[in-house]
Amino acid sequence: MAGEFEQKRVVIADNDAEWLELIRTDLSLEGHQVIASVESGEEAIEACRQHRPDVLVVDERMPPGINGVEVARQVRAADPSILVVVFTNFDEEEIIKGAADAGAVFVLKGNLRALRAALTLG
Repeated sequence: MAGEFEQKRVVIADNDAEWLELIRTDLSLEGHQVIASVESGEEAIEACRQHRPDVLVVDERMPPGINGVEVARQVRAADPSILVVVFTNFDEEEIIKGAADAGAVFVLKGNLRALRAALTLG
């Protein structure tokens, strides 16, 4: 398998500290480099501007700020090379369509295997 895996530089955005830690730990154990963990959409946009990651993993709902789909729109508009994964508990058609329209990948929160697989798309 040598040479098949490409380490990604990742920014994670979630307002739940436990999820932030779980995602950071899981992706780090998979060999990825988590370069920033933030708790709001606004911070996610700024972290992407600063660090230019390969991937942004963003929750959909992070009150009181902007949601993950809007973060995806803004990040992809600024830098289309960044893969954005909307990782959320909310399995709603509006969110799934919004993520797709923004050029992001939708992954249901809790499915870490699907999250890992999504990182290989970028």
